[in-house]
Amino acid sequence: MKRTLVRVLLVTMLPLLLSSPAVATDDPHGTLNSIDCGKCHIAHSTLGDILINATDSLVSTLCLSCHTPGGWVNMTKIMSSSQKASPGVSGSSHAWDVSATNASRGAQTPQSAALLDHLTASGRVTCATCHDPHKNTTPPFLRLDNSADALCLDCHRARNMNSVRTYTGSTLSHPVGAALPSTATYHNPPRDVNGSPQPSDGNTTNDLKLLTGGIVSCTSCHGVHYKDSNSGTVDRP
Repeated sequence: MKRTLVRVLLVTMLPLLLSSPAVATDDPHGTLNSIDCGKCHIAHSTLGDILINATDSLVSTLCLSCHTPGGWVNMTKIMSSSQKASPGVSGSSHAWDVSATNASRGAQTPQSAALLDHLTASGRVTCATCHDPHKNTTPPFLRLDNSADALCLDCHRARNMNSVRTYTGSTLSHPVGAALPSTATYHNPPRDVNGSPQPSDGNTTNDLKLLTGGIVSCTSCHGVHYKDSNSGTVDRP
């Protein structure tokens, strides 16, 4: 009798579970834009263990079906493959579909399970490595709080240099986690591209952003998306 009851419940409830809106209610990955579970996941004949509705196992492919110019949902945050960074060459966003390990970029396999569990099977970075589409506890949908660059430094911990060093003739990494000395020698306050203390040029997108206490962090100088490495232009969006 118990087994029969369980079968009846499964047959009755499973279609409802698969067709019901996503458990997450955060916009835009909720019902506001008619993005329910079935838009991103399918129950059968899928690639990988997360049942994504994509032509390959790379979650970024699924993300870009919306977050791209002309995507099937009108998103405010749009990306395109041309924006994927090739440092020193082109691009304006952190690269995806690349190995998490890259010595020339100071990148190592993440240590946090929140990130490590969301690499591809071959150890490549996707949008979902850093972003959690199901909850926005830490905006913008981040898997780790990055207010002090914890997410950046999980992979780029080789560049977590927190001491001021004397130039030796060799390339050194700029210190992070250290306070910017409050003297003109160290350009404190930071200057705009026109040489005057920011934000004198009226462009806030090129301003250096220090943490509380004047601490220099990775994101004081680097942006993750929509940054063209030209401090004289406005970054969009």
